[in-house]
Amino acid sequence: MGNVLAVIAARGGSKRVPRKNIRDINGKPLLAFAIQDAKAADTVDKVIVSTEDDEIRSVANDWGGDTPFTRPQELASDDATTDDVVLHALDWFEERGTTFSEVCSVPVTTPFREPEDIDETIELLRKRGAKSGMSIVGYDSPPFSAVDFDNEDCSISPYFDESNLWIETQAQKVPTLYHPNGAVFVATVSGFREYESFYTDETVGYRMPSERSLDIDVPHDLEVARALAAREN
Repeated sequence: MGNVLAVIAARGGSKRVPRKNIRDINGKPLLAFAIQDAKAADTVDKVIVSTEDDEIRSVANDWGGDTPFTRPQELASDDATTDDVVLHALDWFEERGTTFSEVCSVPVTTPFREPEDIDETIELLRKRGAKSGMSIVGYDSPPFSAVDFDNEDCSISPYFDESNLWIETQAQKVPTLYHPNGAVFVATVSGFREYESFYTDETVGYRMPSERSLDIDVPHDLEVARALAAREN
């Protein structure tokens, strides 16, 4: 057993989807999904929302999110990373005498993650004795067939090895490769402080299905999320 801090990073300055963290998904702000998932996870002991924005703070509080501090402005810029935000939260608590064994980042932009996904990622970390872990999902198409596109003449060229470009595409002959889906990131506090990142030399992956891996990155993703949420209801 451990003592887990879940950090929900929610700044106000999203560029591609303005005010993304509090955009409405069928009557619920996007931020609320992350708060409810983290609070319902059995392995999580403390859930906080880190924001510099007064409106986001108010929305977080309305949905049961704890906002114990105002995030410094330098950690709300485009250059600041989630890792910076998590490190600040850990430092803030430690300066006040509270320590944790593990820390978890629960991104706002993956609304169809379940509390069990958080629990399973943390349990996998503990079972394997790893320094960090994260949720992953299979690629929709083979990444090794990626191409560069020339805007001048519309020609394409292999991004990776040329022999991979026209690789056999039958599903049974293509290896399954994965990428982080942005739903859950966990680490031991010691491992996170060592690397200042959720990517370490001992990282495990928890596989999630594509239907729970939608990431809100552009306005169209909001429409997809609303349609999926309506179907689930």
